[in-house]
Amino acid sequence: MNKKALYLLIAVIFFSAVAGIGYYLYFRNDLPDVRETEGSLFVSAAKTDQLQRYFKKIGYDMLPHLKEKKPLPRLFVQSVPKDFNKEKYDDVRPALFFEMMTPIILKANEALASEREQVLSLRKEFDENGDLTPESMEELNKWITRYDVKPSDDIDTLFNILIPRVDGVTPTLLLTMAAEDSGFGTSRYAREYNAVFNQRDWNGNGAIPDEKQKEGPQYRIKIFPSLYEAVVSQIHYLNTNGYFENYRMARAKYRRSHNLMRGYSVAHLLINFPYRPMKYPDIIKHLILQYEITPLDSQILEPVKTTTE
Repeated sequence: MNKKALYLLIAVIFFSAVAGIGYYLYFRNDLPDVRETEGSLFVSAAKTDQLQRYFKKIGYDMLPHLKEKKPLPRLFVQSVPKDFNKEKYDDVRPALFFEMMTPIILKANEALASEREQVLSLRKEFDENGDLTPESMEELNKWITRYDVKPSDDIDTLFNILIPRVDGVTPTLLLTMAAEDSGFGTSRYAREYNAVFNQRDWNGNGAIPDEKQKEGPQYRIKIFPSLYEAVVSQIHYLNTNGYFENYRMARAKYRRSHNLMRGYSVAHLLINFPYRPMKYPDIIKHLILQYEITPLDSQILEPVKTTTE
């Protein structure tokens, strides 16, 4: 082989290697890191483009799922992308935000359903025996503490106050509250701290807010390690704060009648939501109608996949 041919061969090998490495590095970073556990996919912090590509790769598009009444995948995104506020995503952002948040909300409501079953089991024990064992009483005390129920010597009263609090929250309400409060995930609080609901902390913890505060006690914005924790915290707030007693009463009434509660129908019960304008319920109702997401109130996640030996 002459020198010219040898140099040409070396050049081809070199540029092929560079191209191969570049291709590998590009596509390795083209998708977010995903961990699969017990049939669920957990998507680590990612850029918006990476999230879009991954959703496309696995065929996740919420609209067909709604039209065909198909369960949503157990796909849980950890954080709002840091670049979610870029102008180039304006057209796709609402759909992507709903796709990102809905499985998380359904997962949180599943956890509430499990807690509710545990409380109802205690209630059944009390109804059948007229009392609770010391172990069951200890468990009940755990629940009344968690759900901020005032202690009472009357166990029946405790259950009557506790049970309406241990329940899931209407998905479209949570979705539209998160969308409105965070600007569809574009706010600094959402992108840096997963604070899609702008929850306030009065104990000196969290992020210093951008807005100027009045004199007196100062608040901070609660910080969450994941979107799931943010949703769980918001559900707990709605389930325990006195401002939402009417919402909880309506939810209990719907349960007794075995009817599905729609977010649009009960949004007016958010009229006294702290730190929100009086028109907040109208904004929530408008978003539900504008984006036609009412079917999400009856949406479910895919069953948990189990492996057999």
